[in-house]
Amino acid sequence: MKESQQKQYWLFGCLAVGALLGIGAVAFLLGGVVGRPVSPDPTATPLPPPVVNIQVIKSQAELTTVEYSTITEIYNETAPEGWFDDWLGNKERILMLVYGDVGAGFDLDKIEPEHIWTDGTRVRLVLPAPEILTTQIDFERTHVVYYENSLIFDDSNPNLQGKALEQAQAAIQDAALREGVLERANEHGQLYFENFLYALGFTDVEVVVDAQIFKE
Repeated sequence: MKESQQKQYWLFGCLAVGALLGIGAVAFLLGGVVGRPVSPDPTATPLPPPVVNIQVIKSQAELTTVEYSTITEIYNETAPEGWFDDWLGNKERILMLVYGDVGAGFDLDKIEPEHIWTDGTRVRLVLPAPEILTTQIDFERTHVVYYENSLIFDDSNPNLQGKALEQAQAAIQDAALREGVLERANEHGQLYFENFLYALGFTDVEVVVDAQIFKE
């Protein structure tokens, strides 16, 4: 009887020791997990501020933001030289239908360092006044509508058509100005450079035109 009780005590003792060891192992594991320092989230490295300078802007040279096409009629004639030519009715007349294209935009070579200001991701750009950059005559479509030569003693004047084309170039520019080509060039130029500066990484962008030069 005593021997049987001793075996039971020995068995219960082994079980108790095993339970204690199990509890200790679990506590050790939990303590390792709980007590382990939580690593902070990695800090993002700040990006350098965007950079823009006068060379970047001037590299675009003459920026044409609007192109305007028009047609104009040009009349030119040679005036009589003296009363005799006037009495004879000596004159030469020409009427031309001239097609032309006008390009308006900004001469970026006029930008100075003080026209660009940056502060971190903020930027302010002052553009020069828009202007007509190119005026071209489409000679393939330009043609003479009417020509009259009533000169009696002289050959036709070779400069008459050239003078008419000079008048046409000025007339094309005037027509473009009346249609507001500079105003449209101004709007398109501001939008162009706003998008350009945003693309460089600026978040606060202001683009203005030199109001002291730009006159409607």
